[in-house]
Amino acid sequence: MPEVPGVGHIVLSVSDVKRSTEFYNELFGTQTVKDVEDEFGPFMVSASPALMIGFRTHGTTNTADSFDPARVGLDHFAFHVGGRSDLEAWKALLDEKDVSHSGIVEDPSGLHLCFKDPDNIALEFYCPPPQEG
Repeated sequence: MPEVPGVGHIVLSVSDVKRSTEFYNELFGTQTVKDVEDEFGPFMVSASPALMIGFRTHGTTNTADSFDPARVGLDHFAFHVGGRSDLEAWKALLDEKDVSHSGIVEDPSGLHLCFKDPDNIALEFYCPPPQEG
């Protein structure tokens, strides 16, 4: 079976591409590498060597709409981190940026730090439990 070495990029439908791009750039230290308007509407891309996220507002996007994980599509998007100390550092950064979050939650599936972007899109920093064996 062919392998997938990682996620290449993700594109999120948002109500305001500029606002979303600024949020992600500030949080992840990414840079805006694309800012265009095409036949679908405004489109911006934030990137770093490890991460690429696009933001699109379609012509039919309702600017008053917000993310709902119960609708068909994305439930949430998780970024893997190396361990609790990384989660602590992300928690401190979210606090510094005044981004509301869940705090670090531990359960049998690992450690979770959940938060939302400006369109209420559910995001998570996640550390799986240590593998035994």
